[in-house]
Amino acid sequence: GSKQIIMKFSGAAYAILAASALNPATTLAFTPSALVRKRRALVNNKGVVHHPTRGNVSYRKKVRAWHNLSLEPWSGVKMSSAVDENPTFKIAADQLAENDYSALAADERSRIGQQKQEALSNQEDDVERNKGALRAEAERYLRTFQGESGAAVIFSKLVEHGVHTVNGYSGGAVLPLLDQFSTDHPRHGGEISKIRWITNSNESSSGHVAEGMAKSSTESDGRLAAGVVVATSGPGVTNLITPLQDAIADGVPLVVLCGQAATNAPPDSFQGAPAVELTSPCTKWSYQIKSAAELPFVMDYAFYVARNGRPGPVFIDLPKDLQTQVLTDELITIYVKQELKDRSETDIDPLVRIQHMPNASESSDVVLLIGNDKRGRLPFFVGASKIEPVPLSPKMKFSAVDAYRWDHTPSNKIFTKNAHDEEGGASFTSETMKTLMDTIQNAQKPMIIAGQGCNDSSDELKKFAEKLQIPVASTLHGLGSFDERHPLALNMVGMHGHPTPNFMAQECDLMICIGSRFDDRITGRLNAFVPEAKKAEAEGRGGIIHVDIRLSEKSKSVSPTFFIHSFARTFLAEANKYLEQQEASNPTNAPNREIVRPWFNRMKLLQTEFPVRIPGFYPEEIVDEQTGKSAVRTRMSCQYVVRAMNDHILKKGVMDDCLFTTGVGIHQMVAAQLITWTKPRQMISSGSLGTMGVALGYVIGAKLANGNKICIAVDGDGSFNMTFTELKTIAEFNIPVKILILDNECQMMVEYWQRLFFDGRYIAVHNQQNPEYTKLAEAFGIKSIYCDCEEDLDAKMDEFLFSDPNEPVLFHVRVERTPCLPLVAPGQALNDMILIDDQYQEVDKAVAPS
Repeated sequence: GSKQIIMKFSGAAYAILAASALNPATTLAFTPSALVRKRRALVNNKGVVHHPTRGNVSYRKKVRAWHNLSLEPWSGVKMSSAVDENPTFKIAADQLAENDYSALAADERSRIGQQKQEALSNQEDDVERNKGALRAEAERYLRTFQGESGAAVIFSKLVEHGVHTVNGYSGGAVLPLLDQFSTDHPRHGGEISKIRWITNSNESSSGHVAEGMAKSSTESDGRLAAGVVVATSGPGVTNLITPLQDAIADGVPLVVLCGQAATNAPPDSFQGAPAVELTSPCTKWSYQIKSAAELPFVMDYAFYVARNGRPGPVFIDLPKDLQTQVLTDELITIYVKQELKDRSETDIDPLVRIQHMPNASESSDVVLLIGNDKRGRLPFFVGASKIEPVPLSPKMKFSAVDAYRWDHTPSNKIFTKNAHDEEGGASFTSETMKTLMDTIQNAQKPMIIAGQGCNDSSDELKKFAEKLQIPVASTLHGLGSFDERHPLALNMVGMHGHPTPNFMAQECDLMICIGSRFDDRITGRLNAFVPEAKKAEAEGRGGIIHVDIRLSEKSKSVSPTFFIHSFARTFLAEANKYLEQQEASNPTNAPNREIVRPWFNRMKLLQTEFPVRIPGFYPEEIVDEQTGKSAVRTRMSCQYVVRAMNDHILKKGVMDDCLFTTGVGIHQMVAAQLITWTKPRQMISSGSLGTMGVALGYVIGAKLANGNKICIAVDGDGSFNMTFTELKTIAEFNIPVKILILDNECQMMVEYWQRLFFDGRYIAVHNQQNPEYTKLAEAFGIKSIYCDCEEDLDAKMDEFLFSDPNEPVLFHVRVERTPCLPLVAPGQALNDMILIDDQYQEVDKAVAPS
């Protein structure tokens, strides 16, 4: 028993050892939580704190031993809660154990002390041996790239991580890396490169193309694939700031590789820029390499961080001379010797640090901690061909793991407002899970909001919703995770959501938010969100359930009744399993869903009374001045055109085969409202950042990653004008995408805000000199179609969608200026919507729209 304690606590507590020697029955596991639970039974003097004193030399030694062998918060594992930062013990049971130790005979104390010292010495020896072994493994791994240049290592790692397409733009500082992609490069042996290179019209578009690929494709592990961008230094980096921020805001995995001036270049050299400082705020991790020898670690960590936890972008800065630096025997040896150290050996903040940490067997593993002290570090071991993440030990105390690691490692725990579980939440097999499921089954007006996290769990979501007959609304990024042809589908919720889910969110007694972070576009005025659910929580009959992969989202915006720190798919699978076991144990225990029938009827009534309205116009007789002939023409709204496109696709039976991208504006929200979303990741749009001009880049990326899909960009003229240079990329690589431009010659969403909040003083919203988009397309050799009336729309829409499957087509449609309604005005509750276009609509003009 004593030996196990020494191994677990790194020989840090004489008192615990003595107590366990006197009474082996008390040894148990001696986990921190076990000690806390025993505290009141062992002592009456609560809150006793031990401080090292001048005479307590042995005590100071054991505290130093503890600190030398324990992880710090930056490592992903904190110090035990039994030790503070002074350092002092906070477990009162210590004092009783120390008194027992003092009462021992001198020879017994000597024997125990000798055993302790031997065990501590043995463990220290084991740790040092393990550190040496890890350095040897790391060196073995790095030597698999010996003889390759830094640029060659990067290319090899891209191939290893499954990258098949890279977008970017050229420049002097990145030429060594660009050269690796050339089919004529010797590494390809005369064969076609394993990675397809796409040159875009500018670096910003490269970023959006990479986002489109990442948003629409997954790897074999079910997680989003990372889009990859290569660009040069200086303006190449600054042009990528917008797509990087777009990606971090929407949780899109990107790996961005940019050249940099050489390490020996003079200050303020040509196209030099503080790339890491510029990109750190808009990435999960930003790093400039210090040696080509560290690139295998850098690339593995970049892909892991980009794709795990909540996905996001990473940025790697590549000095030109380190791209050409060759991994020689000497370079690798120097790197391992000088860089792979533990914290006690260096005061700098290196990329990789060696550290030992507890494992499931209650001994110690030595791991590579990769990252930085500011953001956080994650532990890895060296695998056969790449570094692999170290799994969390089931013995690890919840509070001993820092927030950065928890945001990348779901604990699959349930938290409640009233629970004070020492281990940090309850498991899916706990009594808390039963309480959670009872709450769901007893709710009379439950509702689900399916966010982006549900995109990999649509089957589980459908099974859960059907079993309990719970209506399902979706966020913008969750559209398609629940098939909108299903009778329980509520469509999009939020600022421009359908009226029905907005009304029902405010009326429900249980809100179940899965894989979404309660963005302000979902909640409306936060203190007025889900009032009936909050009331039901106070009365013990409902509340708010929030499922999110990031522990840091717990109570960040909305304080939930239950917070589940888990993947949406894991939670839904566990909930479905619970229901199956409940019914199997006793068929009479099957959920009685008659309880929600009135709620379902309420949903149908609201859908009938409050549909999304389609603005229409009366037919007009038009006389041709040259021929004198007249014809009847009916002008169109944006809503009319999008609904017509949706009807054509549904009639053809190919909706499941379509992917849609949008820019930002009313066309975006109208598409979200009126397209029938049937598959996950079918809607590819800029949500949190609201980046205009992304539709074209997104649709290129979506088509490159999903060649068998019909990929359609729905764009407005203002948004399209920002990036139409990507028509060059589409034409050059013959990317067969469909581009629908809904042209109302203005930024209609902002114009409507100016009408509501600024008394119709319009400025900077009208596009008075748009190009002829059909001629623009023809200039690039792209087929184009034009339509400006309802009478011609059906035939031309059919031609646009289905006549040319293997070539790009641009469809320019002239529409009138109509606002996108419903609209929850800024500062209003979610059910306080503008439903009709009334020029006398009252709003709070003191609340600025955004």
